[in-house]
Amino acid sequence: MSQNKPKPSLQNRDAEPTVAAGGGVAWPFVMLGVVLFGCFLHVENSGGAFRADVYQSGVKLPPPMPNEPEEVKLYKTGAQLYAACAGCHQPSGIGSEALNFPPLAGSEWVMREKPDRLVRIILDAVEGPISVKGKTYDNAAMPPFRGALNERQIAAIATYIRGNKDWGNSASYVTPAQVKAITDATAKNAGTKWRATLLEAVP
Repeated sequence: MSQNKPKPSLQNRDAEPTVAAGGGVAWPFVMLGVVLFGCFLHVENSGGAFRADVYQSGVKLPPPMPNEPEEVKLYKTGAQLYAACAGCHQPSGIGSEALNFPPLAGSEWVMREKPDRLVRIILDAVEGPISVKGKTYDNAAMPPFRGALNERQIAAIATYIRGNKDWGNSASYVTPAQVKAITDATAKNAGTKWRATLLEAVP
């Protein structure tokens, strides 16, 4: 007596393999989620070790300390505020001949004994031709900072520009009192940019 063995079905031979419910391994994905969440918290809490004092204008200076001399505090503060000027005059202070922005490094307008001309320029800007280190520049793009910055901030920027030894500058620092005196004396000029010919009359 022969036995009839059932023949294997060919119906599902090409079907995709499946994983039974509950048979998947999920723990690697859980661990990945935990690691990514931890990275997110680190960046959120620490800024990814980002330091604004290093970023600003390429200046690597620690923030001002309470026990430092006033001129050092002003210089360090000015190094950070100079970011508003670096786009045109460059972090190195060399300006740009191609874009018609005069240099501040070694500039006779910066290195004068008194800061009166420089402070006036920061307060109300300058337009029209101006000769710096033997070259004439004529760019009306400089914005005035009168009202946008306070007296101490303007003193800080002027101190940084005048005393930046990396640029070859070594003029004296500028005090907020000096800025206030110049601000008051030039109140009528507010809203009008200086011309070089008028500034040349300032001692």
